Amino acid sequence: DLPDPAIRIDHVPNTIDSSMPGGHATLTIDNLRVPADQMLGEAGEGFKYAQSRLSPARLSHCMRWLGACIRAQEIATDYANRREAFGKVLIEHEGVGFMLAENMIELKQCELMIDWCASVLDTGSLGTVESSMAKVAVSEALMRIADRCVQVMGGTGVTDKTVVEQVFREVRAFRIYDGPTEVHKWSLAKKIKRDWKHANAG
Repeated sequence: DLPDPAIRIDHVPNTIDSSMPGGHATLTIDNLRVPADQMLGEAGEGFKYAQSRLSPARLSHCMRWLGACIRAQEIATDYANRREAFGKVLIEHEGVGFMLAENMIELKQCELMIDWCASVLDTGSLGTVESSMAKVAVSEALMRIADRCVQVMGGTGVTDKTVVEQVFREVRAFRIYDGPTEVHKWSLAKKIKRDWKHANAG
């Protein structure tokens, strides 16, 4: 039960993102004892339980921010079809139209990557490798998508007149949540090496 004197919140920093309830606190846990009647699962199995939830958690982040970027694309598209510059609406300028087209392509790629990873998890697999691949691919693509939405909207894109600037901030932080891109790539590289060694043994 909380609060517990063994758990102390040391600091809650101000961060670029604002959608996580409670923020990203630094905690100190000192001599915490969990009573038997408050244990979830078996003693000593906590790491295993945590590992089993990592893949679905990564995927839920991917789905959440995909939805946010779809909304940002809708807003940027509406803006580009209404705003005029140099005698025509923005969407008719190739530079703007191409950015929205690239977003359309990458949004579909993200959706397919998420569906693929979810289908692996549906089999009962831990999906560790697949969720790492999806997390990297989706978070990096969504960053590009959100950035283009801001760019299409120009000055309006960096204001709080729409949620587009917030989506951009949140997606930037998402590239770090549940393991930054580089950690997932490092893990995948280790798997590639293991698989190569196994294939070339003897």
